[in-house]
Amino acid sequence: MSPLRKTRILYVNHTGLVSGAEKVLLNILRGIDRTRYEAFVLCPARGDLAAAVQAESIEWFPLPAINARFSSRPDHIFQSISPLFQSVAAMREQIRALDPDIVHANSVRAGIAASLAAAGTGKTVIWHVHDTLPRHPVSSAIRAFAFVNRTTRAIGVSQSTTQRFCGKLPFAERARTIYNGTDLRRFPLKLPGPSAFRSNIGITNREFLVCAVGQICARKGLLELVDALGRIRNEAPHMHLAIVGKVVFPHEGVYLEALRAAVVKSGLGDRVHFTGALSDPSPALQAADLLVLNSHDEPFGLVLIEAMSSGTPVVATRVGGVPEIVTDEENGWLIDKGDTAALALRLLKLSRDKEAIERAAQKGRTETCPKFSIERFHNELMSFYADLHPNLAPDMDRQWNARNRPALVGRDNH
Repeated sequence: MSPLRKTRILYVNHTGLVSGAEKVLLNILRGIDRTRYEAFVLCPARGDLAAAVQAESIEWFPLPAINARFSSRPDHIFQSISPLFQSVAAMREQIRALDPDIVHANSVRAGIAASLAAAGTGKTVIWHVHDTLPRHPVSSAIRAFAFVNRTTRAIGVSQSTTQRFCGKLPFAERARTIYNGTDLRRFPLKLPGPSAFRSNIGITNREFLVCAVGQICARKGLLELVDALGRIRNEAPHMHLAIVGKVVFPHEGVYLEALRAAVVKSGLGDRVHFTGALSDPSPALQAADLLVLNSHDEPFGLVLIEAMSSGTPVVATRVGGVPEIVTDEENGWLIDKGDTAALALRLLKLSRDKEAIERAAQKGRTETCPKFSIERFHNELMSFYADLHPNLAPDMDRQWNARNRPALVGRDNH
């Protein structure tokens, strides 16, 4: 690479639909230093991601969807092969045309395809691991493929995710944990007074509002959350639940139907509110007394930071990367996955303990949030890129760090 040329990064996403990993990708694109880097994106045309990328003035190229999935069934594997190799062929063509210095694949599926497409080119391929690899023979094969391909590097969104990805293989410095970050300015501290969000769902400030914010799918444990609320509906007659989100992948439509049916069966029809997805979830987080993330698996949990920044404490399951954010009974509360009785009891206790809620909210906002700022995320990612290409000018590194040094977030910052 010529020292005068910007470092070219080709970002690859296996789907055009937008969920958590795609929001992280968009955060990367918004924060990348364009005096040093030239970014391109490959992703399928179907979905909102391509338009969002183009809105950031980043050049986008279409890619066949990568539909490979974990399965031991030969018919499923066979069905995955053809679309995978179509994607690999399209990707290899773009790699030849664009000549990127780094290929940054935004999922394990994208990483497999990118490493195949870049074979023999000498290009560095980053696998950005947003999911916990399941315990499955296919996972072992994926892990081994990444390990033997010496140009592969990995970024895990939490220590838990990185460790599960590496398994027992000695990836060493080839794998790094870079926690996700969020723009804390987008989630300002709640203020006393009327809430438009509460008014829109038909409740007052006197009710105790629990929010679940994110994709509607089985992994998020929403059926169990409704069950927990149903168990204490008589003891907590003023407790309401707002489910803020939508189904992203079509097969989860059945889950949404089951969720709505469970609400009716539990007699909670007037106390559970489906708002759909919000382009700006900040009003919901500010309106809530508690955010609950009842996931069966959660590689990171960015919404936890967004809630804490808003001054809303969190209750979450002790899974994946969540304990790396939430310390039980300090900046929030942890429960075991699937323990609906414990979740119900915790919600009931907290609805009656305003002081505990205020203590956790203060600690989360002032001590936890600064560790997960978007500035810290960008700094660590740019440092990772620079380690891969050390010919970047040191003075440019210093300018970047000075310009993007994270600011501590306290009550007076908003």
